[in-house]
Amino acid sequence: MPLTEDAAPKADGVYLRVLASGSAGNCSVLLFRRGGVRRVCLVDLGLSPRRTVRLLAECGLGLHDVDDVLVTHFDADHYYESWGRPARRGEARGEAMIPRHVRVRVHERHASAAARAGVPAHLVVPFACGPSGGGVFEIQHDLGGATVWPVLTAHDALGSVAYRIEHHGSDGAATLGFATDLGRVTDSLLEHFRGVDTMAIESNYCRAMQLASDRPEVLKHRIMGGAGHLSNDESAAAVREISPRTRAVLLHLSRQCNTPEAAQRAHDAGPCGVVVTSQHTPTPWLRIGASSSERARLHPTVCIGSRGLFDGVASA
Repeated sequence: MPLTEDAAPKADGVYLRVLASGSAGNCSVLLFRRGGVRRVCLVDLGLSPRRTVRLLAECGLGLHDVDDVLVTHFDADHYYESWGRPARRGEARGEAMIPRHVRVRVHERHASAAARAGVPAHLVVPFACGPSGGGVFEIQHDLGGATVWPVLTAHDALGSVAYRIEHHGSDGAATLGFATDLGRVTDSLLEHFRGVDTMAIESNYCRAMQLASDRPEVLKHRIMGGAGHLSNDESAAAVREISPRTRAVLLHLSRQCNTPEAAQRAHDAGPCGVVVTSQHTPTPWLRIGASSSERARLHPTVCIGSRGLFDGVASA
């Protein structure tokens, strides 16, 4: 039966839980289980350490359970500045909040930004990937049994990293695409995400709301000019091309220029079920790589904000 509580799943598989997503902070949990072995990975650290610890505790997890952090980029809403400060207690003076065993995986272009953010050098694992603007996923990386293909996308000056993650478990392969702060979607990006089980992708703004807003024109141009964020319509077009087998998870909705309902409407004609994430309420655990019967059940499901509306959550 569906698991509606917060506890981390104990069955083998790959699971995603978006703790928060939006312009005020982004953090997601990836959980891999196989043969009793668990690996926990965070995507971005855009929430305060206190809030992150609290939300992990609701899942029965702690920072000591985290093995890796995948950082998309170092904007303040994706890497909260306090993570680079010394812990108040329980750590040596000068030690960052991030436990010593955690590997913080960043694109080599972001290495200087990681240093400025206070990430201890001994925690940083830099990687290379395809060129800016949506090149192919050239280099694959091992993440403790999962394979990760990163690619640098066009977002502001340094770009943002999108990830395709594949895990082979006892019940077959599970594939997840994770892409936020894209700027624009290229043909090669679509090709390499095509057919993933779950596609987590930004659906940042409603174009009409953006144009009608009182934001400065320079900010509107930055967001809409191909190096900022995806609109609802651009996100929906990408999802139609990618055609995820199970669901799309909509990330990073603007507080000022979007609503969950507007994002949902843009994706209504899409090929899969939709989960609309929230800045304030975590999603349930979403199992990646559902069986064919689960896919059929998930296909019509559209989920917004209320935990009781979520379908396709993890099974114990």
